[in-house]
Amino acid sequence: MPRSAAIAMLGPIETLWRRLRRGLSRSIWLSRLLRLPVSEGSPTRPGLVLVQVDGLAQPQLARALERGEMPFLKRLLEREHYAVHAHYSGLPSTTPAVQAELFYGRKGTVPAFSFRERESRQVVRMYETEAATRMEAQHAAEGGEPLLAGGSAYADNFTGGAAESHFCPSSMGWGPILRAANPVVVGAFVLSNLYSFLRVGALMVLEFGLALYDFFRGVNHGQDLLKELKFVPTRVGISILLRELCVIGGKIDISRGLPIIHMNFLGYDEQAHRRGPGSLFAHWTLQGIDDAIARLWRAASRAERRHYEVWIYSDHGQLGVQPYEQLRGYSLETAVESAFEKIGAAGHRVRPNDAGVSLELEEDWHPVVAALGPVGHIYFPQHLAGADRAALARELVHAHGVPAVLTVTAPGRVRAYTTDGEIELPDERAALLGAEHPFLDVAGEELVTLCEHPDAGELVALGWRAGASPITFAAENGAHAGAAPDETNGFAVLPRDAPLPARDHDYLRPLDLREAA
Repeated sequence: MPRSAAIAMLGPIETLWRRLRRGLSRSIWLSRLLRLPVSEGSPTRPGLVLVQVDGLAQPQLARALERGEMPFLKRLLEREHYAVHAHYSGLPSTTPAVQAELFYGRKGTVPAFSFRERESRQVVRMYETEAATRMEAQHAAEGGEPLLAGGSAYADNFTGGAAESHFCPSSMGWGPILRAANPVVVGAFVLSNLYSFLRVGALMVLEFGLALYDFFRGVNHGQDLLKELKFVPTRVGISILLRELCVIGGKIDISRGLPIIHMNFLGYDEQAHRRGPGSLFAHWTLQGIDDAIARLWRAASRAERRHYEVWIYSDHGQLGVQPYEQLRGYSLETAVESAFEKIGAAGHRVRPNDAGVSLELEEDWHPVVAALGPVGHIYFPQHLAGADRAALARELVHAHGVPAVLTVTAPGRVRAYTTDGEIELPDERAALLGAEHPFLDVAGEELVTLCEHPDAGELVALGWRAGASPITFAAENGAHAGAAPDETNGFAVLPRDAPLPARDHDYLRPLDLREAA
């Protein structure tokens, strides 16, 4: 048979095969059974699947690729014309800050993962539903067009304006969809994904066994028994179950032709917090994440309703740390109270009088500390005089081993107190962050912005500075939120022809990803 005739025959066969595969697609049948809307239009319309690997620093990615822990990502880089870019997280280096910039175009919207709100005067944590919902409403009102409008969001801190959000603080789980479905549809959902659920079950059993081993290992090394025990189900749920549910939902959304789909894989970040970013347990989760990315990529490449691209990035990295309380034998809160007593400020507040400013006794006068990670914000009920703030900062640094304490001295000016002396920011940023910091200029500027945030403390304690051993003010062995290179150095794995914007820096930041998307 002539070659031209053979090629002519392949066309109808390929079309028939595509139709047959589409007719048997579990994702398509599920979307119909659940009566989910589809996006009608030309199949050449662009679509985007954004996958966030939470907490994976670029150096840890390089290690994982070298050791064969992420073979599919390696294939993308070697055979599918993808490239790795450095991704600067911005400050603080936390998921809420990165997603606010990516989804709404707003930089530095939070001063840390946990802080005291100026208006409510309540300490909030950004995984709390009320705090996340309230903050997102503010982003929507003040920011630009939501990036995920008309699309879907999975396991994100914010929904990004998505038409459908799942496992986010403001909309947990698939409750509304499955509650609206009849029992037959729910049964069909389970049966059609039986292999996936059996796979999840097997992986959860394996993960549970590893978690129990890790539990006994942690206890043997002096970890808190109760905290170790509580971590076992958390680890299994986040590392395995949540990831697999996100993949199932993402594949359904791809089959429906949603314009943009964003999902966050939390397993590595969760493990790295507990055992450290370079630990075997944290890196073991990367193999499952890599397989999940591969399944999404294959679903996107076979999509019939849109021409999808798949972009993979990490919001920030993590830094190996030692807990402050473990090193010192007491918490940062205790250190702050002790420093107040030492300088004679405990039980006092600032009161203006005819002679200037004086301290007046008030028994209930106590500072508030919000420190869920390597950045701690210290708040005073009343404004504390500059000399007393300086004395407190020096006491925390020299007597209590805090690597650096920052305070605003004038608009756009911050003073950092360290055991090596006092550093003026942003001018002397290299003295605080190190001359080799990959994002020295921008990180120095944004440390000032962080300290000037309306919800920041009058003193800001840092668990890292150049030349000091990194610490955290939480019970963890991996941390992020501060300005260390590993905390701020995420990555973006993108097609080489991705429409990246012109910029005056050789790295990407969330705003650059937003513009490209």
